[in-house]
Amino acid sequence: MRTQLLTSLFFIIAAVEATVPFPRSTVNGACTGEGGASGVCVATSSCTRDGGTYISNACPGTPDDIKCCTKPKCSSGDNHGDCRWKQNCTGAKQSLIANLCPGPDAFQCCVGEASETPSGGDNLGEKILAKAKTQEGVPYHWAGGNCKGPTGGGFDCSGLVSWAVCQVTGRDLFSEGLRVTRSMYCAKESKLKYKKVAWANRRAGDAVFFGGKCDCANNPEGIHHVGLMMNGGWDMWNALKTGTNIRHDNFKNWDESPCPYVIRFD
Repeated sequence: MRTQLLTSLFFIIAAVEATVPFPRSTVNGACTGEGGASGVCVATSSCTRDGGTYISNACPGTPDDIKCCTKPKCSSGDNHGDCRWKQNCTGAKQSLIANLCPGPDAFQCCVGEASETPSGGDNLGEKILAKAKTQEGVPYHWAGGNCKGPTGGGFDCSGLVSWAVCQVTGRDLFSEGLRVTRSMYCAKESKLKYKKVAWANRRAGDAVFFGGKCDCANNPEGIHHVGLMMNGGWDMWNALKTGTNIRHDNFKNWDESPCPYVIRFD
């Protein structure tokens, strides 16, 4: 009888594990390398051949020889920059040079005055948003992320926001107990050290939250999602849920409304 119970338990556990979503990367897809550098999942031989360096465990779900490859320095003549995805090289004085970086054509050498820093607006929130956008395509991973970058192969919603804050400002919300979505939203301004602004006055770079009635007093656990506003409308940059990658979402027609106020990083 005991043997039968153990056997049944084994198959139940195996069935549950088989249904749990696991964040996966793709060959030639985006990843985050050492120090938060923009990277691409390629074969190690391809990475080293093209002058890159790689780290392990950042391209989950790919063959063993596929690693996260980065190349933080690239140059052509007097033009110096770093390898990144095309969509992250959009500064007015930036340009792209092909055939200097590992991976697909979409991953190129970005040169120009702003090559070390993603372009963004003048306010702090827009700079945090610009930093978060460098993680486009990185998988969602529940509880993923710290000040150094993704953990477990990705970020969750608050992990992405907290990482971007840490990268831009040096402030570690993880160690301050403000990393969890509900903790961030429900914290008093004196602890948060950022302003809470009415939803109607939202702007790009503000942190927007979701969670039913957003009731910090009676149901803080209901506050479950956070993203960064991309404008004063309905567009948000976020790590949404298991099975998705970091991306832009428009939430105008979502069943759930945003919480009454946003957090402004000024």
